Amino acid sequence: MDWNSDGEPDIVSGDREGYFNVFIRDDTTLTAHYQYKLADSTILDVGYNSQPAVVDWNGDGRKDLICGEENGYVRFYENITSDTWPMFLNYVNLQAAGADIYLYRVNPYVFDLDGDGVQDLVCGANDGYVRYFRNTGTNAEPVLAAAETLVSTAGVPIRPGGTYYYGSRCGFGYWNADPWPDFLISGYEGWVELWLGQPLTGAAEAPAGPQGRELRVAPIPGRAAVTLCGLPSGPADLVIYDAAGRPVRRLRLSGPTFVWNGIDDAGRRVGAGAYYCRAGTATARILLAE
Repeated sequence: MDWNSDGEPDIVSGDREGYFNVFIRDDTTLTAHYQYKLADSTILDVGYNSQPAVVDWNGDGRKDLICGEENGYVRFYENITSDTWPMFLNYVNLQAAGADIYLYRVNPYVFDLDGDGVQDLVCGANDGYVRYFRNTGTNAEPVLAAAETLVSTAGVPIRPGGTYYYGSRCGFGYWNADPWPDFLISGYEGWVELWLGQPLTGAAEAPAGPQGRELRVAPIPGRAAVTLCGLPSGPADLVIYDAAGRPVRRLRLSGPTFVWNGIDDAGRRVGAGAYYCRAGTATARILLAE
């Protein structure tokens, strides 16, 4: 991810001791910022087993920090400065169904799992299972529902394979060419397992993912711009998401085609990679090249 918004991909990580670390890329080198500090110059320390997720959690256009911890709570650190160098001060524990989320050694991940344009929370934990917290609010004011256990299409709860399935960590994206989100999971034994998405979200009692016809996209991959064809004939909302499920462009359309020039809602050029768009029930996957 681009931590300092300079167009270069950077790395963020948690660690066993509970710290948050940032590695800034400059051409071919990485500059390490170990034990990232808060705005009051104290070290950001969650105790043990920090697991960060960087996302705009409150819809203000700035990167925030969601961080898991060994004690089981999910912390939300709001960015109080800018995307050039995010800074945090206080945190609150994220809640679901009106109570603090508590999953021992929780590992949070933010993704729009049900395809409704609103980002949800998905958490791995020490017991190996994966919990899905549907956002019934908005991106600006998230409201998380009670936990649902992520299951396969056969209805079996998903957790890492092997003898020691503890400490599940998960991630979502678009591994293949279809519009369904795919799922990566790992656990104590270190294997990374891929679950390819199906026309169901895979979350118990969750609504089905986006269905309907696919839009036509050209060229593949696109560079300066891509053209979307086959949009709904009447007015429709078009939402373009990045590979992590975060909305990057929202607009109202009224014609059968649209040319996207790779610019997000803030007027910035997005990076190369896979994107996913939805207009009504029509969907498409977009590939942008350097």
